[in-house]
Amino acid sequence: MTDEKSTPLVSESPKHSFDQRPESPQRPWKLPRIAGEEIINDDEDGSPGDETMSQNPRMQRYLVAIEYIGTRFAGAQKQPNFRTVVGVLEEAFHKFIGQPVSVFCSSRTDAGVHALSNVCHVDVERISKRRPGEVLPPHEPTVVRRAVNHFLQQKEGDIMVIDVRSVPHNFHARYKAQERTYFYRLLSGPEPLSTFEKDRAWHVPEELDILAMQRACRVLVGHHDFSSFRAASCQVRLLVGVLKAVGTGELTISDVERILNAKNVTAASPMAPACGLYLGNVKYDLPCDVPK
Repeated sequence: MTDEKSTPLVSESPKHSFDQRPESPQRPWKLPRIAGEEIINDDEDGSPGDETMSQNPRMQRYLVAIEYIGTRFAGAQKQPNFRTVVGVLEEAFHKFIGQPVSVFCSSRTDAGVHALSNVCHVDVERISKRRPGEVLPPHEPTVVRRAVNHFLQQKEGDIMVIDVRSVPHNFHARYKAQERTYFYRLLSGPEPLSTFEKDRAWHVPEELDILAMQRACRVLVGHHDFSSFRAASCQVRLLVGVLKAVGTGELTISDVERILNAKNVTAASPMAPACGLYLGNVKYDLPCDVPK
């Protein structure tokens, strides 16, 4: 193996990339600001319900961007009797402010999926610990970030807050998201993975036909009905599974076209494992008074 830089197979939406050799993924801009785009809910259908907006004027809503290694999490969404991203984050906030909170994430990543920047929102009421009942001005975002990270790092240390911002009460991390970017790390070759790559990428021992995979990617670029790659929020992993099959010669370009046009998830190849999938970024049209 060398440190030669690999070329991404896909450069347009849906956004994901492949590596033939271990490389450290570059951290994207945490919370870029974009405007004039249609809101897209790419993980689940639905609209804001009772969970959405707190109208209590004493509450401050915070946008919280987090990074985590998904290996020891049973996914992002809170589940009883399992360690989850939301559960760990809510516990840290509880220790910080002394009362329970509810955290809502932009993307409910599956067990084993990593994130360079998943985004959540949480409502916090700052109540005096010396004088119960006395409501104080909201914490500064930098204070929230440092305090929550202090409690997060007391345990496994596989999750960290990377950005905090004060946002209006009508901001919703999931329903206000305009775009989510994912990428997938796939390492090929007979040599075993480096210790540092274990559970961070999918190791395929066969040599892959990268040119064939790139041609298959061109079939997928554009506006399509991706129902053939849609199952329990695992669209990217099903796409990668098909592309890997092209790389090993199990499928042809015509097979990819057939699978896409079938609009039926049973037509796709087995999905790629979760260990190589990363949520890279979530974009919002943030108010102008929110720092870039």
